[in-house]
Amino acid sequence: MPPRSDRSEYVHLTLPAEAAHLCGLRHAMNGYLSALPLSADRRDEIVLAVGEAAANAVEHAYRHRPEPGVVDVTFWTESDAIWVEIRDHGRWREPPPGPRPRGQGLGIELMRRLIDCVLIHHDHRGTNVLLRHPVNRPAPDRSPELASDSACRGTGAHRL
Repeated sequence: MPPRSDRSEYVHLTLPAEAAHLCGLRHAMNGYLSALPLSADRRDEIVLAVGEAAANAVEHAYRHRPEPGVVDVTFWTESDAIWVEIRDHGRWREPPPGPRPRGQGLGIELMRRLIDCVLIHHDHRGTNVLLRHPVNRPAPDRSPELASDSACRGTGAHRL
């Protein structure tokens, strides 16, 4: 059952871009999502995708800077979808060419498998990851027939 069309939630968090704060972000996201009509699995998948985007910002955006920056997370709902924007104010780092160490470089691919629409934009102001997922749909990797009819899933993450 999707949220009522007149119901809307909006939350904005700013946290230091430090690994120690990621657990608190995941806990907060779980709390926000628990108020929505989502299965526990669906909620966990969204929390994981948000955590991956934030972890990428923590790990990469502010590297080689004397002070850690911040990660802004904005969460809102519409009548049929959940939106989460994860933004840093650091620098985009292209993944290195060639094979990566085992277990590294999987965050964006994981987000694509868990969330219906993943958009990524980066410029001199930082990187913005926008996640959108319908409330009443399973993760894209669980429903291939739904993935093909989603405009954002066709090409995965977009770098605008």
